[in-house]
Amino acid sequence: MDRLGKQEFVETFEEIFDRFPCMVVVRQVGLDASTTVQLRKEAREAGATFQVVKNRLAKRALHGSKEDLLNAFKGPTGVFFSEDPVSLAKFIANFSKKREEKFFALAGLLEGKFLRDQDIRILSTLPSLDQLRTQVLGVMNAPAIKVLGTIQEVSSQLVRVIKAYGDGKGMKASS
Repeated sequence: MDRLGKQEFVETFEEIFDRFPCMVVVRQVGLDASTTVQLRKEAREAGATFQVVKNRLAKRALHGSKEDLLNAFKGPTGVFFSEDPVSLAKFIANFSKKREEKFFALAGLLEGKFLRDQDIRILSTLPSLDQLRTQVLGVMNAPAIKVLGTIQEVSSQLVRVIKAYGDGKGMKASS
């Protein structure tokens, strides 16, 4: 890669670092080409982007709060970027279960905060953003559903009373 290509790479990486709220640096040792293709495909399905990086150039692109990550860029590394940190953490945890010596998380950033590998493991146990949205909507809808159920029960009781009165059962009870 010539000097201009390296500068372009650094600028592009700086933009990517700034654009995504979550990034995770992983060690990937000895993954064959087909596994790497599978990794990229599954990452896209999880809403993440995977990039193999040159450590020296990635370190140049780091600035501000991202400087904590400098130590992670040693050896064969790759970087994941995502909008949803929980989905990314779940994906990395699942993918690394089968390949513990060849693929594992080193460190990451979430909204500018440094994440250790333990933090990423903890994130993987949380519900995803979509699951949280579903739970919140369920909690918000529960009172309305209960009110509607109560109103419906009162009206159905009224209908049963009127029907019973019309059938003559109500007349016998009053005489």
